[in-house]
Amino acid sequence: MSVIFGTLRKYIIIFLFILLSINLYSQTLTIEGFVFNENGETLPGVNISLNSGKFGTACDSEGYFRFENLPKDTYQLTASFIGYRDFTKIIDPDDKNVKLTIKLEPSEYLLEEVHIEENRRQRANRAESITIERLQGDFFRDHHSGSLMQTLRQLPGVHSMDVGTGMSKPIIRGLGFYRVLFAKNGIRQAGQHWSNHTGLSIDQHCIEQMEIIKGPSSLRYGSDAIGGVINILPQSIPEDDKLSGEVSFIGKSNTGWLGSTAGVSGRTGDFYFHANATYNSFGDYKIPDTDVFLLPAPSSAAKATHEVEIGDYVLNTAGSEKASSLTTGIVKPWGNSYLNFSYHSTKTGFFDWMGLRHEEKRKMHQENKREVNIPYQNVDNYSLNHFTNRYFGENKLEVALGYQYNIKSEHSPLTDRTGNRSDDIEYYRGRDNLELKLDMQNITANFLYSIRNYEDQKIDLIINTGYELNKIDGFSHIIPQYDWKSVGAGIVYRNKLSSQWVLNSGLRADIHDFHMKESLNPDPAYGDSIFNPEFNQLFTGVAASFGMNYLPDANTIIKFNIGKSYRMPSAYEIGAYGLHRHEGRFERGDLSLDPEEAWQLDVGFEKSTDKLEFMFSPFVNYFTNYLFLNPTPDLRPEGQVYEYHQNVALLYGGEASVEYNFSDKVRVRSGAEYVYALNLDLMRSLPFTPPFSLRSRLTYMFDDLNIFTENRLCVEGLWVGAQNNTVPNELNTPGYFSLNINLRSDIIIFDHPMKLRFKARNILDNRYYDHVSFYRRLRIPEHGRGFELFISIPFSNM
Repeated sequence: MSVIFGTLRKYIIIFLFILLSINLYSQTLTIEGFVFNENGETLPGVNISLNSGKFGTACDSEGYFRFENLPKDTYQLTASFIGYRDFTKIIDPDDKNVKLTIKLEPSEYLLEEVHIEENRRQRANRAESITIERLQGDFFRDHHSGSLMQTLRQLPGVHSMDVGTGMSKPIIRGLGFYRVLFAKNGIRQAGQHWSNHTGLSIDQHCIEQMEIIKGPSSLRYGSDAIGGVINILPQSIPEDDKLSGEVSFIGKSNTGWLGSTAGVSGRTGDFYFHANATYNSFGDYKIPDTDVFLLPAPSSAAKATHEVEIGDYVLNTAGSEKASSLTTGIVKPWGNSYLNFSYHSTKTGFFDWMGLRHEEKRKMHQENKREVNIPYQNVDNYSLNHFTNRYFGENKLEVALGYQYNIKSEHSPLTDRTGNRSDDIEYYRGRDNLELKLDMQNITANFLYSIRNYEDQKIDLIINTGYELNKIDGFSHIIPQYDWKSVGAGIVYRNKLSSQWVLNSGLRADIHDFHMKESLNPDPAYGDSIFNPEFNQLFTGVAASFGMNYLPDANTIIKFNIGKSYRMPSAYEIGAYGLHRHEGRFERGDLSLDPEEAWQLDVGFEKSTDKLEFMFSPFVNYFTNYLFLNPTPDLRPEGQVYEYHQNVALLYGGEASVEYNFSDKVRVRSGAEYVYALNLDLMRSLPFTPPFSLRSRLTYMFDDLNIFTENRLCVEGLWVGAQNNTVPNELNTPGYFSLNINLRSDIIIFDHPMKLRFKARNILDNRYYDHVSFYRRLRIPEHGRGFELFISIPFSNM
């Protein structure tokens, strides 16, 4: 009996202990979460306190904090960090487990022309040995132009190769086309980059933040980043239980541009989303008084043989843009994961330099300056990307998977030079005169594992893989059908040797398997019978880098980086053959091209005081086999002949900027850039090099006036030097000056904010040429005087 009683007593004690534990557990509270800045980046070291310091902790290296076994009570949680406003939240005692996502806002927001979040920018500049610019959303509102690259031209060292209003290609430090990689959160954005008149398939209105890397970036991004990277960063994660967004309207006088964009973001618990939609329409653009343009031909050709009347407008350069995107994701204590779908479509007319020789064509284009007539192009781009960030303690795994489908079609009447293509004329006329159709599919898989659990050290292990298939159709030929596969692996190492010295280094290798299909001439009576033979080649490349940062004090950065980079030749450089019709030139590739190799040196110096900020960044690029498109004196019936060459080359130059705050109301900022490109084999310049430029802004901040706040007037002058360092059959370009005015204000109407931006461009209506624009060869000047109005209306449920 005593045994039974003893056993029963033991179970009663266990039962009472369980009841007591349950009761005690029910009387405790757990509070945990992550802290982010306004860009959605985690903030380590943030101080978290409860009830004015009764309990306290700090965020770990990934911005995570946790309080356990707290007595059930009402708590006031405060998050504080230098340079940010304090965050305060009341915790209800009825909650058992509280999971928070805290977003801190900067304590002072200096709304500069380039909106760079200073704390983040300074940390990156002090850690990285290469030059990185970081831009925020307001930059794109304040400097909005017809294309994303025209908007980014505000930055020293960044240029664009433009065709008309909405088509442009990036140039960084004189390097463009396949030497500058454009990416979305590290995923390469594929497209027909060989073509000047195919722009980037990106909606600039929905960009929240972006980083621009000036200089060699092959270690992290691979072959196409030999000249730099333009990387769109993800939108920040919305606050919990908040729905917010913005509706914007744009109007421009020069082209009759009318546009609107809308975006909305929200979050419920772990789930969040972003949605955007854009539509823009524009007409032919107006130029200062110009009598004639010149047909594409070698510069030595007699002008009288190819002069054509033009007038005040560049006819048939109208177009439209539509875009939409949707991002859905989840946030968990282990990290986050999200899926992004985007669609971007443009329809743009080509300046009909051939048709304007005939009066009936001229009248057709003049009837409606907003109508897009033949010749024109359509570009549709679909992309689906998935990103996952997974934390393992202090270490982090990043996985990025992407699929992109890009469809480009050009439409223009077929010219039958021999009489052998009458059937083709009827067939392609039924397909809206389909001259060229390019279907490109691209698959990307990127992996990065970041090891951060060693004190003052960071090791990034990188794997990049890709596959691309490009199919062709249409009656014309310029690029062959091809496919390629690539894989690359690298390691990047950083060591903070002391409070004043930081070391950066890395090593990477890539393999690129390229296959080109044979292309036959449909009319052997005219031209070569075979445009391109069957071609297979395995390319390899190795990149390495070593850099040091010297940080003598909190306001000074001195850095240098030296490295070896490479670039695989593109399908176009290898296999181009045919008329680049709307460029007015016949282009020819070279099957014997080798991968580009370069030795690159970058130096940087930054100094800041209470009133002054100064930056100077010189560079030297030595190419053992630089690839470039060279104009020749040959003139075929289709146009002037351009051929790809490979030579030893030297490019050097730099950027400098200075900003001085005379007072709280007056600020001056100037930025200059210069690059010189030399063909060392021939000891003469390389073609299509941007000239020296200097951009200066004087900004005055007005006091608030009734409903008008954050008032600002900016007067900007742009001085561009003459470009006389050219090759035979490339035109010299005179220098010019352009005067612009920007006016901005935030308006509060019935407690609802509204952002207003007004711009006047080329106020003096000066007639000038852009040296690297297609229209320079035709002697057609850039846009004349124009006025622009941008209105943005944000909304929120809080």
